[in-house]
Amino acid sequence: MRQSPRRGARAALLLAALLLAAPSSPAADEAAAFVARIRALAARVARGDMETRRTTARLLRGMGEPVLQYLRAELSSADAGRRVDAALVLGEMGDPAGAPPLVDALGDADPAVRAAAVSALGKFGEPAHAPRLAPLLADPDEGVRAASVRVLGELGAGEQLGQIERLLFDPSERVREGALQAVGSIGDRAAVPAVLRALESPSAAVRNKAVMALGRLGDRSALPALRRALADPDEWVRSSAASALGSMHDGEAVMPLMEAAADRSSYVRASAAAALGALGAERAVPALCALLDDRAPSGVSVLEPYRETEVREEAAEALARITGRMPAFPRTAPAADREEAILGLRSLCQATPAPSAAETKR
Repeated sequence: MRQSPRRGARAALLLAALLLAAPSSPAADEAAAFVARIRALAARVARGDMETRRTTARLLRGMGEPVLQYLRAELSSADAGRRVDAALVLGEMGDPAGAPPLVDALGDADPAVRAAAVSALGKFGEPAHAPRLAPLLADPDEGVRAASVRVLGELGAGEQLGQIERLLFDPSERVREGALQAVGSIGDRAAVPAVLRALESPSAAVRNKAVMALGRLGDRSALPALRRALADPDEWVRSSAASALGSMHDGEAVMPLMEAAADRSSYVRASAAAALGALGAERAVPALCALLDDRAPSGVSVLEPYRETEVREEAAEALARITGRMPAFPRTAPAADREEAILGLRSLCQATPAPSAAETKR
């Protein structure tokens, strides 16, 4: 909540008192307490969880100019850790007045501060900042390059695509991952050949980012490679490949996706079920019906402390879409209602004759 002009003026006076009042005077003590509060709140933003960062950053922004003065001063601190924290807090606050000192911090001698300033500027979502960030794609520090390429991708900086593509072959895995994410976000299909080369990386994380980028780019020349990725040794690559094939409506992927619906990984089975639903593949109904009894544990979720699995619900939603049995699976309904919908679809499955081998292969 934004404070009143009167309170803002009082805060500014307190800071002035800290500078002008005699040591240990009441005015100086009150001002020091005010600054200590700002410092404590800033620390919560820099180190707290997501919700703490957001709520505390809103509180700090509501305190007005004194907070910006404090953070600008912190960006000049001799302690690099304090400069990093100040940059992160300015980014979370999102006050446009905080952008100029962050731009200055892009030239800081410490790479951690430069990386923090890049990430903070990215929070503003302003494409106008892209030209200031572009030179950092050649920064000697991999953390700075990784942060810069990620933010430029988020800003949709297509004019830097040539520089970003070169980072697809950066020595640092972190930078290559960021470049793949950026290429997918920018959406220029001219990058597809370079992304396909990334599928040959020994790093599963890089291969996964490459698959995700190809799915976002949507170039159909990548479909054969995405089908092959369904057999990747890494479960996340297989899962991402299934999702990409579904989003790209690859009719030739129905059989490989039906096989993926029996994958040992529950994440892959769930993605395959969703993809088959997106394809509207009637011949996949038996494979989806089999998933209605899937009992693999899915672990802990932030929204629901424990769910038996998401595979059944993905399969149920796909069946609802393919058969038209219900307008949509009630994914956000209470657990009892979701289970009732699954039972209804199970009855439909029991009444559906199994297809012949010839029908399955068509």
